[in-house]
Amino acid sequence: MIAAIIVGAVILLALIIKRLAKSRGFRLYKEELPDELGVHRDKEFEDIVHSLEDSLPIAYVQQVKQRMKGENTKDDEVEWTFFEMKRYFLLNAVIKDVPMFSARVDEVWHEMIMFTVDYERFTEHFFNRFLHHQPNVETTPSPQPDKRAFFDWMYAHLFDITGNSRLLWGKFFQHPLNKSTLQDFQRLSEDELLDRYFLRNGKWEKQQRALIQTLKEEITAARKRKKMGESTYFKKAAKKGNVSNELLFQGFVFYSLYEATDFSRYMNELLLYKKTIYAGDTASYSGYSCSSPWEDHHHHHDSGSSCSSSNCSSSSCSSSSCGSGCSSS
Repeated sequence: MIAAIIVGAVILLALIIKRLAKSRGFRLYKEELPDELGVHRDKEFEDIVHSLEDSLPIAYVQQVKQRMKGENTKDDEVEWTFFEMKRYFLLNAVIKDVPMFSARVDEVWHEMIMFTVDYERFTEHFFNRFLHHQPNVETTPSPQPDKRAFFDWMYAHLFDITGNSRLLWGKFFQHPLNKSTLQDFQRLSEDELLDRYFLRNGKWEKQQRALIQTLKEEITAARKRKKMGESTYFKKAAKKGNVSNELLFQGFVFYSLYEATDFSRYMNELLLYKKTIYAGDTASYSGYSCSSPWEDHHHHHDSGSSCSSSNCSSSSCSSSSCGSGCSSS
């Protein structure tokens, strides 16, 4: 009886979310989907991608996508939101406690759960457990800035961030990494960090240890830079040319450690120089944070929050994480 009530509540919530999403006129870029979920090659996560794809039967995927389609939903939007859903699942296979920061991607999750048997088989096959969906029952959802910051760090170190990534997840790198998290990665061993932050299922331990080592190295580099009095290094380096991912990640950790109070202003100044050219369009924009006037005119974010390149350096440009409506466990 209780199970039936829960399933009914999930279905009702999914229908409400779907109706609200359609009314907002949400549009995504017509971009090609990156191969293998756009994972960074040096992180050796291709095996996880293949395992994820093998765990999703074609028939199940087609049924879910069919339910996602509507008179106001285009095929490319269906493909991109399902694509980001798979990225979210991959994150859940690697780390603990991954909040859902996108109302649109969460809608896909609801549709997948509708096919209860297929969803259970998929999660048991890929995660070796049932991945529960926990809706947030609070009247005013908490933005969970600490968890969003760790989500951003992990997401950016695993995947290429595109304009559609930003539109679906909200602006990246708007919150500093939590001080206690940074302290943990400085003082705890790899095994202790695996127990505290990662899923210890033995399947992807090599990749998890590589991520741990990466953050440890970025923290060490930030501390050395601070000791050498190079607090303005990132601003100076950015003005010399386009910001590389490596420089951006180092700045993210540095400002989290030493400029947490005014973090968004410092990071948005750095993000102004993180430019990629969108498919022939003359405007430059960053999938991480800043948007071009062209983008703001033609696209709408779920949270209703965006900032143009002319004002993105302002500290008023906050993260739009769609609250933290749901999380996995």
